Amino acid sequence: MPHSIKNTSKTRNTQKKRSKVIWKARVKNSLPDCNDLSQFQINDENIQSFRRYINSPMDCVINALQLMGLLDTVTSNLFRISCVGTNGFEKDQIEKIFILYKGVNFEFKSTTNFNEFLNLIETKLLPGNVVFAGYTGHVFIIGRLLNGNIMYIDPQINKFCDIKTCQNLIMHESKSYYLLFNSEKKLTIDQLNIIGFVV
Repeated sequence: MPHSIKNTSKTRNTQKKRSKVIWKARVKNSLPDCNDLSQFQINDENIQSFRRYINSPMDCVINALQLMGLLDTVTSNLFRISCVGTNGFEKDQIEKIFILYKGVNFEFKSTTNFNEFLNLIETKLLPGNVVFAGYTGHVFIIGRLLNGNIMYIDPQINKFCDIKTCQNLIMHESKSYYLLFNSEKKLTIDQLNIIGFVV
């Protein structure tokens, strides 16, 4: 009898996992495609006014959002104090943060090819803008100055440098590289509900 109960429980768990995979696929297919590299305007004031009062081990997402002006100094440091500052963010949480701010679909797309990652930035990033980027386990922002130079910006390791001189800091053989992309179309209320927003 206990053996059959165990098997039934195992079967239920397998079915739940399959249902979750099917659900995720349905959700993804019902949302607009993310084909545009997400770009955000940034100015010198964002960088000069950046204050990180708490040295938190997992605050790279918070740093990026603060530099981009999506979070103010106080809110950013409150996040660093909280468990978010020590546990970090999951990929889907990052996507939902941007969906909340902008109302369009976002996808943090990955590639294992560093040259492809860099080429997308070099060919698509406009002057005066930054992209939300990362590799497995860490995020940062990359910006293009008005003179065309591309800069790597990472407050967690206190780096603001030309990508050509410090690309070794982000190039890792065993990592995937990430760039944030967004859809052109706004999400409908039904689509927001599917993602988990209560509208």
